[in-house]
Formats: sequence, C-alpha cells, structure tokens
Amino acid sequence: MRRLLVLLFFLISLDLFCQVKSSYYQKAYDEIVGMLEGKTALSVKRAVFLAEWAYYDGKVDYQVDFCNEITRISAYITRFIGANQLLKYKTGKNLALNDYFFKPWSGNNYTPYRYDFQVDSDDNWESQFIIPLLRTHKGQCRSLPWLYKILADEIGAEASIVHAPRHSFIRYRDRDNFYPEDWVNLELTSQQIQPEFWIKEYSEIKEEAIKAKTYLYPMTQRETVANQLADLGFGYFRKYGVYDEFSLLCSETSLKYYPYNPTAIIIKGKSLGTLLLNHLEKNGGYADGYTDKVDRQLKALQKQLEATYWTPETPELRKRWMESIEQERQN
Repeated sequence: MRRLLVLLFFLISLDLFCQVKSSYYQKAYDEIVGMLEGKTALSVKRAVFLAEWAYYDGKVDYQVDFCNEITRISAYITRFIGANQLLKYKTGKNLALNDYFFKPWSGNNYTPYRYDFQVDSDDNWESQFIIPLLRTHKGQCRSLPWLYKILADEIGAEASIVHAPRHSFIRYRDRDNFYPEDWVNLELTSQQIQPEFWIKEYSEIKEEAIKAKTYLYPMTQRETVANQLADLGFGYFRKYGVYDEFSLLCSETSLKYYPYNPTAIIIKGKSLGTLLLNHLEKNGGYADGYTDKVDRQLKALQKQLEATYWTPETPELRKRWMESIEQERQN
C-alpha cells in the first residue's frame, strides 16, 4: 500500500511538472493553430520561432534573437540584388540568396553557411534551430533550408520546403531555363544544385511517394506552417522524453492540414501507443472500450503510413548517408 501511494505521488508530481514546463508549448501550439485556422496571418518565420521559443522555455526574444538579424540579412540581399542588376532574371532573387549562403560576402561577415559536422543532430536537437544558425552560420538539413525559406519570404523570392527521407531542401521553379529540369533542387548542406533523378536514386524514393506528395513536393505556405506543428510535437518529445496528449494533439492537427507527412503519422502513432500502455498499466492490462478504440486508430495509422510510400531508414541507407557526410567533411 505504501509503495502504491509513493507511485501515485510520483505520477501526480510528474504530471504537474510537465504541465508547468509545457505551458510554452501550449502557447506556441495555440498561436500556430490560429494561423492555420485563418485567425491570424500565416507566417513561416513566426511559426519556426515559436517552436524554438517553446524549447527554450520562452527565454529567447522574437525581435532581438530572431527578427533583427533576419531583417538585416534581407536588407543586405535586397541591396545585393540591386547592385548586381539581378532583377533582369526571373529567379534573380534566388540567385542572390544562393550567393549569400554559399560565398563569402560582407553581408555574411565573409562566412558562408555550412553544414555543422561537429554536432550530431540525433543527440542535439538545438542543432536543428535557426537561432544558433544565425550566430554561427553552421547548421543541419533542417535549419539551413528553413532559414533560406524565411529569407525568401522576406524578399519576395519563390522557394518551397521539400522533403526527402530524413532530409529537407529548397525547391523553386527554373523560370530562366538555366538547368535541364523544370525545378531547381537546392541542397544547402552540400551547396549543390542536384538533379531529381539523383535524389530519387540516392534516397530510394519511390515514384508512388512522389505522387502521394510525401517527397519532392513543394509545400504551400499553410502546409509549411502545419509542418511546424509536427516539429513542435517532436521538439516536445526531445525536450521532455515523452509522447503524450500534447504530442498527439500536435500531430493530429498537423495532419489535418498536411496529411502526407510520415513524421507526423509516426509521432501520432507513438503518442497513441504510449497512452495505450499507460491505460493498460492503470487498468491491470485488460482490454476495454478505450483499448479497442486505440487499437483501431493504430491500425488506421499503419494504413495511412503505408499510403505515403515513405522510405524507412535501413542500415544500408544509414551507411550511405554517413559516408556522404564524411565525404563532404573531407572536401
């Protein structure tokens, strides 16, 4: 009996602790949902900041730590476009952005943006954030393209976030016919423009996954903001080490506006699985109406995941990605 009371006290204390800590996440969730519901204007920049703000427990300032540097960079790129007469090209703004990211200029303090080989993003979730990227000019396959997207929105350039297995990059239309394909696939981590056939082969992307809009699909503004809800839920897990009602809420709402995201589907499945185990622990492991309901949901999720034709990470793919990173490090 004493052991049961201690356990109940621990669970109650843990729940209260999580509620206090996750209040920032709830505020971030509410504001992003307000954008998706049309109550406030869609802003990729604001949505990205909110996910980082929640992780940092509200200890970063939107204007000081985020907007000021983005505004400064945008102003520099705008001047760069004018000085180099790049508006004579339909993709001139993208050309300026590409130069800013890849080459040393006074506007980036002669420090191009690079992949951060010193940090393992699997161990350090903050390496995926834009706030440290703005300071160090070193980032990962999430932070680099998302910063590009934010800056493109600021200066009025066309750019979309596109997913590949465990990866994201930038895509925009080649309206100047500079390249053999209709779309420019801009890889910020390796500073390359990559052909679509190579991306499909390298990452083992099925044609069905492209048709399903899982991979190589240029997300709309609303879908891009919805994607941030999945990131918000995953960041919550990375911070607290738990899937729960909040991560479930983030994934469900994200999928409502962007249903092609395997990551959101997996977060929803893990959240439901955790809630199911918690319920079984409380009721002594018996099947009941709740367990039957969750079981049906999990089976439906499995079918939804299969319909995306996603590419799971295999040992062979992992080895290929690691070898590619090592090759880039040596270059």
